[in-house]
Amino acid sequence: MNEVIFLGKDLDLVNEFNALKDKESVSWSDEKYSHVRKTIKDHYLKEQDYTCFFCRQRIVVNSNRAWDAEHIISKATHPSFMFKPKNLCITCPDCNNEKRDGRVLDRESRVRFPMSSTAYRIVHPHFDNYNEHLDVIVLGKLYRIKTPKGRNTYRIYGLDRFMMDAGPGREESVSDKVQELMQVALMDPKNYEANEKKVLEELLLKHSKKIGSDITLNAVKKLRQ
Repeated sequence: MNEVIFLGKDLDLVNEFNALKDKESVSWSDEKYSHVRKTIKDHYLKEQDYTCFFCRQRIVVNSNRAWDAEHIISKATHPSFMFKPKNLCITCPDCNNEKRDGRVLDRESRVRFPMSSTAYRIVHPHFDNYNEHLDVIVLGKLYRIKTPKGRNTYRIYGLDRFMMDAGPGREESVSDKVQELMQVALMDPKNYEANEKKVLEELLLKHSKKIGSDITLNAVKKLRQ
């Protein structure tokens, strides 16, 4: 993904901020950075084709207020990275809200901005290929985890919110087949991926009326590949 390039007054303001000895995350909301924030959103909306990097949902709206500028490494914990182009992307509000200040680095003590994929626990928009780590089974509904990075991304950005029907205390009872399959998956870590596929397939079949028969069929075929 191509990073945002600051020019003119935006560049002057970013350089001014970067030169500060004591940087604070609250500066992000300062009115004087309003155009910088717009530049960031406008760039990544086009670069990402109005698609949230993490849940992959595409929402085309005229106003960029429907989207959040995402600091991949939290500006609250690392304000010095606030305007680093490779620390920025856009996300849907749900993913941004789920992540909050979630830990994404291998070492939170880092003081220099890491430019390598290996420094991140999550799938990074600028350094990683999403499809190597996560499969979209049903957009906005079900995702298949392929790697440890994929699992961390799934958890930190709350992609499991699309599986809430399968969680404890939801509409399924403890004896429900979904719950049973989930327990088997958790108790058999060596075969977790195979068991996870069974959980996803059962969820697809259970909610086929909501998802749609054609989408369900295609998703089941994808899972069995």
